[in-house]
Amino acid sequence: MNKYALTMQIIRSIREKTDTAVLYYSAGGKDGIALLDMLAGVFNKVICYYMYLIPDLDHVQPYIRWAENHYKNVEVRQIEHFQRDYYISCGFFREPDNSVKPRKIGEIEQAVREETGIKYGFSGMKGVDGYMKRMRLKKFAKSGYITDKGMVYPLALWTNKEVLQYIRQRGLIQPFIYDSNAISQGFTIDLTTMLLMRSKYPNDYKRILEEFPYSEKLIFDYEREQNSSTGK
Repeated sequence: MNKYALTMQIIRSIREKTDTAVLYYSAGGKDGIALLDMLAGVFNKVICYYMYLIPDLDHVQPYIRWAENHYKNVEVRQIEHFQRDYYISCGFFREPDNSVKPRKIGEIEQAVREETGIKYGFSGMKGVDGYMKRMRLKKFAKSGYITDKGMVYPLALWTNKEVLQYIRQRGLIQPFIYDSNAISQGFTIDLTTMLLMRSKYPNDYKRILEEFPYSEKLIFDYEREQNSSTGK
């Protein structure tokens, strides 16, 4: 059985239990784009949960609009990413706020289950995305990449190249590229993302600094190093 057939077998096994799919949607990530397309063709409804680190970023909005406009059975809901809790409470690129209690991913998944009444939640996580993810997915291989709590990983065995090929063949929206050298992409606060936002998405750059003002030090340090190397 090829990877696509196995993936669809996993998806259809969940469809036998519910007519609505819950997808943790990265809004710009290749895995979320591909998996959404697969789910939308099988389920009566797909509820996408986009977990944001910073809300209302301009470069993310086209992917949210595309998901709801391209598929008539898709709804996108937005919730705070659990990493945002850690950033704020621990003072990551900002003053710490001890009143914020960091949530774990399992708590978010449970909250989504309670909100939707649906046990199963789909994720585009793949084994090639990193050692820890590969080891985690390996534990679920015997159960068809479905956990006891209901998390489902249909793309577990896919490569990045195969996912991109699927997107091209299906004529889907192209993923957002933060870092062409990264194994697994997604919005985060690092030098590459900050330079990209400042250059191409100034409003988003401004939003990052509003929420995490000390992140601008990444730019300062980079430019100081560049100036030092050129003798300026």
